[in-house]
Amino acid sequence: MITSLLCLFLAVGCGPDAKQSMAPDLIVFAGDAPVHADRIELPVSIINWGAVPSSTTQLHVYINERPIWNDSTTRTLLDAEVPPLDPKTSIRFEVEIALDELEPDSHYYLLLIADALEDERNGRNRDYSGFSVDEEGKLIMGCDPSAPHDGRDGATDPLFDEQWHLENTGQRAYAAIRASVGEDLRMTNVLSSGTPTGAGVRIAVVDTGMELCHPDLAANVETDASYNFNANDWHNAEPAEPYLPWATGDHGTSVAGIAAAAAYNGTGGRGVAPGAVLRSYNMLAAVESEGAYYDSLGGSETDPDSTLVDIFNMSFGTLPGEFGVDPNEDQLLRHGVTNLRNGRGALYVKSAGNAFNGCGSIRRPANARIGCSSSNSASSHHSPYLIMVGAFDAQGTRASYSSAGSNLWISAPAGEFGYNFGAIITTDQVGSDRGYHVIANYGVPPDDVDNPHGNYVSTFTGTSAAAPNASGAIALMLEAQPDLTWRDVKYILAKTARQIDADIESVQYLVGGTVYTAQLPWIANAAGYRFHNWYGFGAVAVDAALELVAGHTPDALGAFVEMETAPMADVVSIPDNDGAGIAQTLTVEGAADDANIEAVTLHVDITHPQTNDLAIHLTSPSGTESILNPIFNDALAGNADLAWDLLSNAFYGESPNGDWTMQVVDAAPEDEGTLNEWSLTFALGTHPGS
Repeated sequence: MITSLLCLFLAVGCGPDAKQSMAPDLIVFAGDAPVHADRIELPVSIINWGAVPSSTTQLHVYINERPIWNDSTTRTLLDAEVPPLDPKTSIRFEVEIALDELEPDSHYYLLLIADALEDERNGRNRDYSGFSVDEEGKLIMGCDPSAPHDGRDGATDPLFDEQWHLENTGQRAYAAIRASVGEDLRMTNVLSSGTPTGAGVRIAVVDTGMELCHPDLAANVETDASYNFNANDWHNAEPAEPYLPWATGDHGTSVAGIAAAAAYNGTGGRGVAPGAVLRSYNMLAAVESEGAYYDSLGGSETDPDSTLVDIFNMSFGTLPGEFGVDPNEDQLLRHGVTNLRNGRGALYVKSAGNAFNGCGSIRRPANARIGCSSSNSASSHHSPYLIMVGAFDAQGTRASYSSAGSNLWISAPAGEFGYNFGAIITTDQVGSDRGYHVIANYGVPPDDVDNPHGNYVSTFTGTSAAAPNASGAIALMLEAQPDLTWRDVKYILAKTARQIDADIESVQYLVGGTVYTAQLPWIANAAGYRFHNWYGFGAVAVDAALELVAGHTPDALGAFVEMETAPMADVVSIPDNDGAGIAQTLTVEGAADDANIEAVTLHVDITHPQTNDLAIHLTSPSGTESILNPIFNDALAGNADLAWDLLSNAFYGESPNGDWTMQVVDAAPEDEGTLNEWSLTFALGTHPGS
């Protein structure tokens, strides 16, 4: 169906033009708080990630011994005026919490909330935190190995039957609606045989922390291998124990359980790779973050030694709209895939993002069908050294939040929010007074017969949950064949991916009287790979991947070569409100006749007062088309001019030689600009049977 764009530029109905209705987008969050012997210094930040200035509002911080902040026992810690904030600027407040004013042996919960602005769209104006104090009134800073649990070796995992992502039998997973049978990791053979388990494969959970003594994680935690970047900033913290003291959910603990919770121990569920070796780097909770990113991802040999890691799970993202590639990060990842694992290369497994519905600045009807902010919009998502992972739900379609983009490699289960449709069941902070269930009080109860001590959660979701599912699958592959290179792993995942949601239709609109395709259906490229911006090459299929591993010769993809073209620097005008746009062709020569593309990076320079109007397409010499930037990408709202790198995996396996065509389409009236320059960088190999 072709839809007219008559009202696609309207904020609501046929009101003012959307570009005149751009909104602020206030995000409130608790920062990484220093902990002293007698107090907590809690930073509370508000950032305006919208495209226009915000108006004055109020910030409130409340505390209570229950996660309820509207009764007589609630205390106010902060009431402050928040001045107008320009786009992409922030303000920070400090809240001091004196420990001697608290009741010993208690739990406390905080609500941080800014009064909503009338024109806000996203509603990200609140955050939660909490903590626990011991019998002496000191903040609890370590895991309790004596915490009660019902585990016993050899016993069935009581929550496994509801873990649809491992074996989807149509269960509810503590949600209202049943899952669709078979929409899972397709690991039936692994589950029935019990092998492989990921034994000996090291997974680093680079995250907020991990409860190392959790009854479902402790058996797999590598002794003294984890690292707490806050050992000098948190009183009584241990350097080798990245315990998160905040009590409303530890993201890293839940991520770790998805990848590698133990199996057959009589408690909770199990991980994809229940024999893998776990370590934690709490980079996301670091009070002093400088250097923590690089130290966590293979750039450090001491405190911590991250060079021994096989798989780095990166269930985090950056706010979309940061366009340039950080050369230091690129060098770090290049070092990791070149030198770690004895030269075979570490695996960097990264969440694609949760911004499909994240229109914080401009929401147009088209965004409901093609998404708000593309995964390609984040600067850290452009690297060919990453495995970008999207999310699908228990019904076998794109999870509602999962960011789309031509940079995706694979998709893995993550589900929805656990209320109507199932989410992921995994490890939570230990105890019924700590964890995600404190705020999301639905799903598996903390006193359920299968969760009697509150150590598990059934509402964990987001592409943060998809990434550790992929990391666990990769651990199984590496146990089966330790000599696989990082490129072998990507090749096998692409080769064996399962096509889901196969009947997705293209999305077309009339733009200036021309039919314009804003979203492609599944494509099959000239090398035989299917690809879609929602799913990459498709869903991880564990049994099929292991079957290919068994017959694959490691390091058989030829030399890894990177080749950059000379820039096309003919400055041309981009036609305003024209579905045909402007197209330029760049001829690529000189690559070997048997060279196969492993990634294509487009470098583009555009001058335009409203780059949110623009789409960028790239077509290979073989005729494969990829949309590298969709129209109305909210990350570009209010952005003037663009010097950008964009990655596409859609051309995997094709030849780079021949004529490449880039098309830029301006899909909204009133603003005009120019395409100044563009070039391509290819990552190349030589694949078997190509």
